Amino acid sequence: MKCLIAISLLAAFLLGDAPAFAGLDPAAVGWGNLFVPGLGATLRGRPGVGLREAGLELGTYFGGTYGVREGDFSIDGSVTVPNSAHLSKPVLGQSLQEFGLKYHFYNTFYHYQQAALEAKDTEREKNNPQPLYTGTWKDMLLAPFEWKNLSSPWVYSLVIASSAYLIYDYQHTAVSRFNFSVSNGNEALYGFSQMAVIPVTGALGEEPLFRGFVMRETRSYTGSALAALLIESGMFMLVHPSDLKASGFLSGMYFGIMTNHFDGNIEPAIAAHFWVNVVDGLVTYWTLRRSQGKGTPFAPPVVGSVTIPF
Repeated sequence: MKCLIAISLLAAFLLGDAPAFAGLDPAAVGWGNLFVPGLGATLRGRPGVGLREAGLELGTYFGGTYGVREGDFSIDGSVTVPNSAHLSKPVLGQSLQEFGLKYHFYNTFYHYQQAALEAKDTEREKNNPQPLYTGTWKDMLLAPFEWKNLSSPWVYSLVIASSAYLIYDYQHTAVSRFNFSVSNGNEALYGFSQMAVIPVTGALGEEPLFRGFVMRETRSYTGSALAALLIESGMFMLVHPSDLKASGFLSGMYFGIMTNHFDGNIEPAIAAHFWVNVVDGLVTYWTLRRSQGKGTPFAPPVVGSVTIPF
């Protein structure tokens, strides 16, 4: 894998922008970029863009991994129970990792999307059973705040049910109180990462990749919406920790069914995904405060730590 990455980056550096490969299948662009950062743009005739994307993706991800070793990675970047009062380094490391990975997810979808639009008149694209999502990153960023998404029962019912579960679990899960105190600055940084960084990168990275690309492509291969749902949910499950794989699979199924219901439009799933992560981050922030003996809403008698892998 490292050899493939090095080859693609060297080609991008030496060739500069070049014509795209004629008749390139959008699937090749998507899967190629997923496994080799920068390859999607390179195959589309923009190796300079591919070089910049790969450099930013790999630089931030591995910068967070090796430059800030305290930031043990999980796909949602969460430090649910800190083991010291010094949170700035772990939060920085995980934020870098989170950005690098989710930016890679987004770029994979983006180049697949653009290749599919360029091939829209081909028989394969015309016959693809899942419509292509054609929105931009700005559309995705605004999706959680648009009334058409927030007013959908698919969105608000999930957010309400998940919030109720998170708060209930927060109230009834016991963990011993910390013997240290976190500074106000570190506490605010931690809250920002939980309630802003993770929701934004999760919604703008995971939904385009798993529901916009993987599900669409696997449905075209199998001709079955159910098979595509199972495959994308299985892949979504695999990128989550072992204790959260069941929840990851179920959430992948729900977001996939929602995307099918809205004819390939991933914006309602982005909205639901975003707000569930915001509530999850808020509860995790409360957990940090409560563990130090500080007051929080819905405070349990003894502090717990919870997370939902959206």
